[in-house]
Amino acid sequence: MYLLLLSFLTFIYIQFGLLVLTQIVIWLMVFLLSNLLIGINPFSKQFYVIRAMSIIVIIFILYYNTKEISFGAMFILPLSINKITYYEDLTKDIKDCNFVIIDAITETETFHLFKVNETSDFLNKLDDNANYIVNIEFIPNFALFDENAPKMILSKPFLINRYSSSTNITKFIFERLEFMADYYYLDDGIIQLSGPVVLMNYNKFYI
Repeated sequence: MYLLLLSFLTFIYIQFGLLVLTQIVIWLMVFLLSNLLIGINPFSKQFYVIRAMSIIVIIFILYYNTKEISFGAMFILPLSINKITYYEDLTKDIKDCNFVIIDAITETETFHLFKVNETSDFLNKLDDNANYIVNIEFIPNFALFDENAPKMILSKPFLINRYSSSTNITKFIFERLEFMADYYYLDDGIIQLSGPVVLMNYNKFYI
């Protein structure tokens, strides 16, 4: 019983986030307390009303939040945890690409390549219930960066969310940097200098 309840609450936290989990826990406590009071005084109708109300509220919270969040989170989550998933992999499975809505707001994160926990710190900033399309760009010298200059794009757009593996993402970025250096016959030292950074431009998307 306790294991089942813990599994349920864990699912709520992963799927809906801390705020919804808190609401569910509060109403579960009301439900359990009303059950206890019914056991003490089974002839009190108000305790039955409170129990029924707590069940209705919990169902409503789950229904409302299920309608609010994108079902795309359920689809992408298993793919994003264990490997890099490209955006084109997602669209191959969707007959109508117009069904994918990309948020117009683009956010940017700067990676200095050798900073400890940089990727995990970035992932922790992401919304619990959102998925993102990411483009990564190499900047040889951030001090001389010009957004109008030609861009060195490291990869096709790929997908992440808060639960993606920071280890896999970091490994992927360095693999793309090494491939870039080999492909364009660049000196490997270009990656080892203190000036270069990787820009991660990312947008939320919804299905």
